[in-house]
Amino acid sequence: MGEKRAIHRSKVPHTVDSISKELHNLGITKGDTVILHSALGQAGWVCGGGVAVIKAFQQAVTKQGNLVIPAQSSNVSDPAKWRNPAVPKEWWSTIYAEMPAYDPEETPTFFMGVIPETFRKMKDVKRSSHPKYSFCAWGSDAAFITEKHALNFGFGEQSPLGRLYELQAKIVLFGVDHDKNTSLHLAEHRAKKFRIQQEQSPMMVNGTKVWQKYDELAYNSDAFISIGRQYERETAHQPTTLAGAPTKIFDMCRLVDYASDVISE
Repeated sequence: MGEKRAIHRSKVPHTVDSISKELHNLGITKGDTVILHSALGQAGWVCGGGVAVIKAFQQAVTKQGNLVIPAQSSNVSDPAKWRNPAVPKEWWSTIYAEMPAYDPEETPTFFMGVIPETFRKMKDVKRSSHPKYSFCAWGSDAAFITEKHALNFGFGEQSPLGRLYELQAKIVLFGVDHDKNTSLHLAEHRAKKFRIQQEQSPMMVNGTKVWQKYDELAYNSDAFISIGRQYERETAHQPTTLAGAPTKIFDMCRLVDYASDVISE
């Protein structure tokens, strides 16, 4: 049914070249660093699906730029903290014993959508080491973006988000809204208003699987849509479309700085 709806709302097929041209018209150009958040199901019919969307972004920014996509695996975590759904307490011991350790090459993304899961397996894409909040990157700075991802505070300054801020990245929300805007978690860190909690995930340490403990913020994206809307009003930001999907493009530094100030109030 999803593909049928996509065909019905498309006048022509969307292709690698047509999407790349749209991106150019929207200000995404050679050498840009882009962090992409996506919902392919909101687009029109794309010839080649998620692969075509990814190749269009790569074509637009070229290897001189960078394409970055969050690759979260939030299920590689402590079952005692799982909600919606929770699992029976009697299962926890089995999960602790049997859950495979995080592996950047093997661990799939979890409820991230077609594009992130496709991207992580593509040629020349690097993935960071965080078991729960990893990012994948392709381009000239892929290693710089993904290496040295700190275990503590996976969306903090020593994460790919911190590197993207340094690179003055552009945020693209393709078919999604600010509640999916991972960059705003960096603003949470800079606001310094949220409690710290301990997490744990299975990781390989010296060839042995261990449940590695680490510190993390109690992230809360509930206000992200309202903060994003407020920013859009104050900056007269104009949403657009890409391949038929509602799309928003932002300067990451400006939006993160703004959101940090709002959260700090």
